[in-house]
Amino acid sequence: MTRKRKVDRRRRTPAGLRFAVLAVVVATGLVLLVVYTRPASAILASPAAAPVSLGDRLAMSSEVGSPGPGGNRAHRTLVVYDAGEREAPNPPADADEAGMAEAFAMHTANLVSRAGGWTMRAAADYRAGEIGGYQALVYVGSISDAVLPAALLADVVTAKVPVVWLGENVDRLVAHDPGVTARWGWTPSGRTPTSPTEVRYKNVSLERNPEIGSVPLVRRENPAVNEVLADSVTAGEHTPWAVRSGNFTYVAEAPFSYVNEGDRYLAAADILLGTLAPKTAERHRALVRIEDIGPRTDAGQIRRIADLLGGQGIPFSLAVYPYYADPHGVANGGRPTFARLVDSPALVDALHHAIRRGATLIMHGYSHQFEELANPYGGASAADYEFYTAIVDKNNHVVETGPVPGDSAEWFRGRIATGLGEFRRVGLPEPEVFEFPHYGGSAVDYKEVSSHFAARYDQGSYFAGYCPRGACGSTSTVSYQNKYGQYFPYPVRDVYGAVVIPENLDHVAPEPFNQHPARLPAELIADGAKSKVVRDNVASFFFHPFLPLEHLNTVVLGLRAQGYEFTTASEVARG
Repeated sequence: MTRKRKVDRRRRTPAGLRFAVLAVVVATGLVLLVVYTRPASAILASPAAAPVSLGDRLAMSSEVGSPGPGGNRAHRTLVVYDAGEREAPNPPADADEAGMAEAFAMHTANLVSRAGGWTMRAAADYRAGEIGGYQALVYVGSISDAVLPAALLADVVTAKVPVVWLGENVDRLVAHDPGVTARWGWTPSGRTPTSPTEVRYKNVSLERNPEIGSVPLVRRENPAVNEVLADSVTAGEHTPWAVRSGNFTYVAEAPFSYVNEGDRYLAAADILLGTLAPKTAERHRALVRIEDIGPRTDAGQIRRIADLLGGQGIPFSLAVYPYYADPHGVANGGRPTFARLVDSPALVDALHHAIRRGATLIMHGYSHQFEELANPYGGASAADYEFYTAIVDKNNHVVETGPVPGDSAEWFRGRIATGLGEFRRVGLPEPEVFEFPHYGGSAVDYKEVSSHFAARYDQGSYFAGYCPRGACGSTSTVSYQNKYGQYFPYPVRDVYGAVVIPENLDHVAPEPFNQHPARLPAELIADGAKSKVVRDNVASFFFHPFLPLEHLNTVVLGLRAQGYEFTTASEVARG
């Protein structure tokens, strides 16, 4: 399949300003006019805290390709992908298509880490016998007619270790060795005439966006030697979507485009885990994170949330940014307003109370906004991006545009060191887990954060060019025009070397905002039920403290009724 496909992960709704003023915030031009024509005296914050010495923190990062939480250090998988070369006379893939193929390889490697370590390799660079140094091989086929060396095809069809083949070019294995179809008991047979709208896995209906297009067809000829793991469904007609024949597992697509909660992506994630770590036990855990807490947050509401969750024995996380900045007064009646944790003793007391009730503090950036930039709204904390730039376009969609001016590892470290100093100054524990505001940051920032925190807690942002030909870690070759998000159904160690604690159910949003539809508690609960197709999953959502607490309680009770056990972020990070 050669056409370009958009990767459309649902991004977080930038939130934090009360719904009552959202219309004002979005109308940035009007807000700035009011601010600049009616200046008001600013409410100033205390001086910044002394930065902590980041060298005093324990070394957190691990080698890229190491196992993630729960992974087997003795198990290593070779992840092979299409880097853009095509068989003659076809022209090479364009930059967007090659970038997407690299992103899909990164997504696959991230998932593979749950089972063990991995090495990534461009398919054209594969050498004969290389599979012998690994306990499994996963091929990520996203470019049709990609260059696949005869050595790779020969090693796959004779492999003694598990092989998972995702997506395109399975017909090339048949062309190399026609006898393989007898061993598989099935034959590639063209493509589905239309785009499937559903994947059925473990008798659960999972979403598939019809804009993705068709998938390869499998014609089963000897069901005695294969097992259909999942079906694709079009207008009620079922065709095999994933089939296993001995140690060879075929999935009809690399399912990383147009992914939302409750998606067929969950089936692929579980198939990978079940193939690479077949002894994984059934386990279903849940996480809840209270979002966008800063020095101007209502301390009484934090106490109420802590008592609601703590009273039910539910551990929870609090995502805290320690410095509040509203340089244009968009959320404060036109009055520029600034505050630090030290200026908010009632909130600090509430955070201590929450910790006693079972809370873990997460560092949610330093200020959750960037200088005086409308990024993309009015520059106020909790509404804007901090480590990435964004605009609101003519269609009222938030569009991420690239790194912030002056972005560098040194700049990032400075904000982290000062932010941690704010926690230390008021006697709060210094967080060991980090969450990017709106999950936005440059590759430089993402790479740097893994050196200073035990884990991230987010949906990751990944960039084409970070893993050229499988060698991950190159920030100089990154394309910020090719950015891809990924959520995880279980904890992983990603291509930045960071342990990632999952967030995968999104959040309650009673009203639509920008390009994001409303999302009600029932939808989170329904997607939590679908997520249980993953044998060892974590159903994880976040909640804004200014919303009615009955919404929070509804989701918590709904997930508990499905058999989920709430746990701590640190426990998930340990595996």
